Amino acid sequence: MSREDEVALVRDQVSMLAEQVARLLDVITVRASNGRDTKAAEEKLALLESLMWKLHRRHTRLKTHAAQAGVDMASPVA
Repeated sequence: MSREDEVALVRDQVSMLAEQVARLLDVITVRASNGRDTKAAEEKLALLESLMWKLHRRHTRLKTHAAQAGVDMASPVA
């Protein structure tokens, strides 16, 4: 897999996680406003946060390797 493919994959994963985070935040908000337990949703949110940090570290490594190789990872991936 090329670096460009890896970056595209990371971007897709971040997008999916961001959607899940937004949904969970909505669930937590609604449940909290109704006085319901939010513990399960908050635990899932913590897990997603952990995954986001892992993706961030991966993205950083990819950018570092690309910079060392002289590849512009900021350009759009076709």
